[in-house]
Amino acid sequence: MPVYSIRGVNVDFPFDAYDCQITYMDRVIESLQQGKNALLESPTGTGKTLCLLCASLAWRRTFGEFLRVGRGGGGTKQLPYGSQPSASQQSEDSTSQKQQQSRYPVIIYASRTHSQLRQVIKELKATSYRPKMAVLGSREQMCIHDEVSKLHGRAQNNACHFLCKKRRCPHNNHVAEFIKNKPELGNEPFDIEDLINIGRHKGPCPYYISRELSKSVDILFAPYNYLIDPGNRRSLNGIPWDNAVLIFDEAHNLESICADAASFDLFPNNLTACIAEAHECIKLCSAKRSIENSADKQFDPENYAILKALLMALEKKIAELLIGSELGYTKAGSYIYDFLSELNITSDTSKKLIETIDCASLLLEEGEGGAVFADEKLAYRPPKVLDTSYPSRQKSDICCVKCFHRPEFSAPNC
Repeated sequence: MPVYSIRGVNVDFPFDAYDCQITYMDRVIESLQQGKNALLESPTGTGKTLCLLCASLAWRRTFGEFLRVGRGGGGTKQLPYGSQPSASQQSEDSTSQKQQQSRYPVIIYASRTHSQLRQVIKELKATSYRPKMAVLGSREQMCIHDEVSKLHGRAQNNACHFLCKKRRCPHNNHVAEFIKNKPELGNEPFDIEDLINIGRHKGPCPYYISRELSKSVDILFAPYNYLIDPGNRRSLNGIPWDNAVLIFDEAHNLESICADAASFDLFPNNLTACIAEAHECIKLCSAKRSIENSADKQFDPENYAILKALLMALEKKIAELLIGSELGYTKAGSYIYDFLSELNITSDTSKKLIETIDCASLLLEEGEGGAVFADEKLAYRPPKVLDTSYPSRQKSDICCVKCFHRPEFSAPNC
């Protein structure tokens, strides 16, 4: 393969590069060496993805060889990615080099969809670079549990956490041993489908395999929402964010993705289902207390009676909204706080409310014996409203609230 020396970095490229590709890679390496942001654009069909991969991985390799069996030696000080390794660092013995690997920058390559990431990984296979890699996906895409895989959103997350905590997911129980016996996993490019096939044929959970691999990589492939959504980002606790390079491919999609991450819908039928689930929690709590004679506040039916009453009041308040046009109306973002505060839902009480809803979700799961889990309405919709609204109030960045009629519902939607 041709090798191009760009700003002192030798870049292996799969074929003879065009001038525009060399210029593009030059700008990538410049931003990496200086530790600066870069907004780069190139016409369609000019190989932007290949240029991004080759330039960033060539720069990463100037710090040392790619990881092959893991990062190891965690907890050491990170080496800022705006600097270059010293001559003394390059001459360390093999043991010290393994420790040094924990200081290398991590490249996080984000794209909008998994189909786009699949294409990026295909491009990586065409290069000479073989960094230690991992690819992240959601439980909805990667779960292979017979029951949990049928769920969605927060309900699926809660069901997964419940089974893993009880060690009742056979797939999760196999992950640690599988990772231990397969240290070479990630040395060659692979996709989500490859992990799913491993899980189906050998048993370990694809979702948690990818999470474990992400703790020890040179490059991590992930959808935008893993970086944009605060909850998803917090879950990646193995990533040294202060020493990471973030690449957003097809970045013109970012605006809509950010808007989606900071938005929610609340439909009347969602609330109706939530109320039914809250009522079921009251019955389950009463039954559980009579059998176990437990004083655990988690199983206090009064908590779920209050939750049910609150949801009914919210349903009634939304139904009373006067919307003069099918086009609806738009109010300032602060309206949502005034609206919810009339129900005594504030930034302080919302935390307790979310805790109660999470307990309700677990209670519903246990009530079904762990075989069939709760639907997503109670586990997802109200927490999404609160999680989105109140952190935004602290930052004063909610722009608007829209209310409108949908022909399939008799009550307004917010």
